[in-house]
Amino acid sequence: MRKIWSFALGVALLTLTSCLGIESRLDIRGDGSGTLSLTYRISRRFAELGRNEGEPLVVPVPVSREDFVRALAGAGGVELKAFRRTQDEKDVTIRADLAFSSLEALSRLEAFREMDARISASGSLHTFSQLITKAAAEPVTADSQRMLDELFDGYDLAYTVRAPAPIQSSSPATVLSADRRTLTFKTSIRDLVSRTEDLVLFLSW
Repeated sequence: MRKIWSFALGVALLTLTSCLGIESRLDIRGDGSGTLSLTYRISRRFAELGRNEGEPLVVPVPVSREDFVRALAGAGGVELKAFRRTQDEKDVTIRADLAFSSLEALSRLEAFREMDARISASGSLHTFSQLITKAAAEPVTADSQRMLDELFDGYDLAYTVRAPAPIQSSSPATVLSADRRTLTFKTSIRDLVSRTEDLVLFLSW
């Protein structure tokens, strides 16, 4: 299955090979630095696949602190500030907080390169955009759709961006907070992976 978010997302942004639910919060400061908080749920039956020495990882997202440390090794401008892993009978839940000096620094990480996050400026107007998911390479068949419905039932993507100033315009199907500083986009994973068009979110302040 294809990428819907680098790392988790981010998103928007991962090669989904397991059941996955994602919450991402991106907080952008006026100088372009900020924080990225990721919370994702992975079915326990997939979380440990390929974890034995010599086996390739099946789950394409970090599921341990060591995974994050390896992913950030040698990267300048990105730091793991907090990590927490919990689990219940069904899922493993990962929460990680990253601090970045710029979106460019974040995008240099291999896991984030495809998210194409950027800020452009036109006069005093600043626009942030990010690729959340690419369209399916081929139309989803009825059998594939039934499989997606079963695999991803109950798993959602919740994506939030906090801008450094009130948001003037934003993508359709998004919700703004009362102070117009926070944009939220929510969708089911099964709808996301069967999209027929690329999904790019944007907001301007």
